[in-house]
Amino acid sequence: MEKGRLGLLAVSNSHPHPAIFLRGLCSGHSSQAYLRGIDWHVQPGQRVGLVGPNGAGKTTLFLTLAGVIPPRAGEALVGGQDLSSQQGRRKVPGILGLVMQDPDDQLLEPSVWEDIALGPTCQGLSPEEVKSRVESALSVTGLESLADRVPQKLSVGEKKRVALAGVLARRPGIILLDEPTAGLDPRGRRELIRLLKNLDATLVIATHDLEMVLEICQETAVLDTGRLVASGPPGKLLADPVLMETHGLEVPWPLRAR
Repeated sequence: MEKGRLGLLAVSNSHPHPAIFLRGLCSGHSSQAYLRGIDWHVQPGQRVGLVGPNGAGKTTLFLTLAGVIPPRAGEALVGGQDLSSQQGRRKVPGILGLVMQDPDDQLLEPSVWEDIALGPTCQGLSPEEVKSRVESALSVTGLESLADRVPQKLSVGEKKRVALAGVLARRPGIILLDEPTAGLDPRGRRELIRLLKNLDATLVIATHDLEMVLEICQETAVLDTGRLVASGPPGKLLADPVLMETHGLEVPWPLRAR
């Protein structure tokens, strides 16, 4: 998975507006909105770590950005599309890809090849273009030798790469990743981090792996009890022991005073 091969899936982020723009966003399944008054924007090409304790609302935020949960109040734009309208939410799959925490939730086809091909096929692309995109995604994620395997019978790390490859084959400008390193062994974690560092899309990574955030992200946002409580550079934000403890986190070991 060397850097040169990742260029096959490079995505242009030359937008005149933020990739993600939220103002006063309230959203959630319950009768009362769970996400409350979120003001946040992510610039095209940024890699952002979204951190917070379990139950903070990270998955709810991702499902809102993906157009699955409509906003209850406020303004929410993804790639310039208004998520408060059904028309805007329908356009989101062409702009944004979501890699779920449990890859079994999005592996649907009987072979790795067919699973990766599903997205571009649904986009109405020609068979030749679908084949080209699948081959590129397999190469980028190092899955060429597994193309004919049954996805559900792969290891957790391999499944996560198949799920990511399926998103990459659609070539979205924005990719959301929910706990991408969870369940990976050290080698799988390093391979995934190396892959993510070289992708050209806007990335928002919800994770408890704060060392990964330090390594690959330019910005960090802290979410807790449905509110965005802090945002800033990872090296500064994650080094704040009071902020970390207050919101159920710990200062990652590279930032701890020696």
